[in-house]
Formats: sequence, C-alpha cells, structure tokens
Amino acid sequence: MSELNTNNKEQSTVTVLVHSFFVIPFIIAVFGLIFFFMIQVLIKESSSAEEYLNQVKIGSSTKRWQSAFELGKILSNPKLIPEGETFKKEMVLTYKNSTNDNPLVRTYLALGMGRTGDQYYGEALMAGIDDVDPNSRSAAINALGMIQYKPAVDNIKKILKDKNSSEDRLTAVIALGMIGDESVVDDLKKLLLDEEPNIRWDASIALAKLGDSSGINEILNLLDRSYFDNYKNVDDWEIVQAMMIAIKITEKLIDDKFIPKLKYIASNDPNMKIRDSALKILKNTYNFTF
Repeated sequence: MSELNTNNKEQSTVTVLVHSFFVIPFIIAVFGLIFFFMIQVLIKESSSAEEYLNQVKIGSSTKRWQSAFELGKILSNPKLIPEGETFKKEMVLTYKNSTNDNPLVRTYLALGMGRTGDQYYGEALMAGIDDVDPNSRSAAINALGMIQYKPAVDNIKKILKDKNSSEDRLTAVIALGMIGDESVVDDLKKLLLDEEPNIRWDASIALAKLGDSSGINEILNLLDRSYFDNYKNVDDWEIVQAMMIAIKITEKLIDDKFIPKLKYIASNDPNMKIRDSALKILKNTYNFTF
C-alpha cells in the first residue's frame, strides 16, 4: 500500500512527464508560436535587428512585444547579430527599461540576449532573476544558462532551495547544466533524491553534462519506453523528446551500461528518428555495428 501511495504521490507531482526537458527551456518560445501567424499579419517584416529593437523602444504596446519576439528570432542566427558595442548597449538599456512594460517584452528580450550566446548580457540578465512575472523570470534564468554566465551560478543555486516554485527550480537545474560549472555537482547530486521526478531527471542530465555519472540510473530509465507507462499524462510526442535527450546525453556520458538500451532502441523502437539517433551514437561513440 505504501508503494502505491508513493506512486500516486509521484504521479501527482507531474502534470507532464518531460515538462523540464523541453517545456521549461522553450515554454516562452512555444507561447510565441501560438501567435506566430497573428504576428506575421500585424507586424511588417523588418530586415535588421536594429529596426526591431527600435520598434521595441518606440512602438505601440502590441508592437513592442511582437518586435521583441521577432528580434529574438533574428538573434538566434549568428550571421544576423549586429557587430559592435552600440547595439548591445541599446539592447541592455531597453531590457532595463522594460521592467514596467508588458512582461512579454522583457521575456522575449531576455531570450533574445540568451540566443546570442554573448556573456556581455550576463549582468543585465541577472536582474531578471528577481522579476515578479514568472515567464520573464524563467526567461532570464534560461538565458543565463544559454550564455553560460558563471557569475550567476550562486544566485541560481539559491533557487534550488525554493520548494514553492517548482518551475523556477526546473529552469535553474537546466541553466546550471548549461553553464557547466563543476561547483554545482554536489548541489545537483542532492536533487537526485528529490520528490519531483522532473527535478531528478533534469539533475541527472545536468550532471551528465558535467561528466558526472551519479544520475545514470535515471538516464537508463529514460531510455526505456516502457518506463513512461507509469505516467498516463504523457503523450508519444513528449516521450520522443525525452528519449532523444537521453540518447544524446549518452554521447557525453560514455558508459557501457547504455549499450544494451541503445541496441534495443536502434532495433525495436517504433519511432524511426529515435532508432536512427541511437544507431548513430552506437556507431560513432561506442564503435558498435550491427
């Protein structure tokens, strides 16, 4: 009976199994995609990041967040990122001035800065950790991870202790994994015993990125499609995303324990994308051929 209660409790803590693997990092981007077609109608396509940033500063309330969204898309392309300090200074100033604006403006600006991979934005983004709006706060934490800003590690670690903010904790774990500072290893190991499965899985992935195998059992679970049968709220698309991430991390955390799982996946998984991914890693990383 106690085991049943434990399982029920565990399921109740997870609305969507792989929430942390792809929803947190991309939740705001997905939200933006909902409005994608509306944006295309309402905002004229601009040719440069500078023009979009100018619209964020002087545009109407609706146009500002739309322009910030489009700006973020441009900044994800290294070839389109403006050179020189002027644009970066204006970007930081605009972000600072967005505190009382529509939260979407600040959210998309943060993600845009993160997508550049430029640590220049780190200090400005650290202020976003304390934002009241959950989306802009999450965007700032995520962006700090994307630019691998190590000075933010201590502030992000504090979020791990906040049991009342599960989404922030998930975002923080992911960000710490992206930053890659080995000082967080002990903090992440403690999370392998967390009552929330999402936290455990993200911690195991983050540890693997740091070359630590403490979470290998969690990763092995994620390589087993039948494991997801324990979570009825998970659809096949979500399972695919989680398995793809788990497969990819076996390329970083090389261990022979992964081989039987990868072999089975490569031969039997119903999703050809997953099978192909497992097969490539078996060949390229584990020197295994069928």
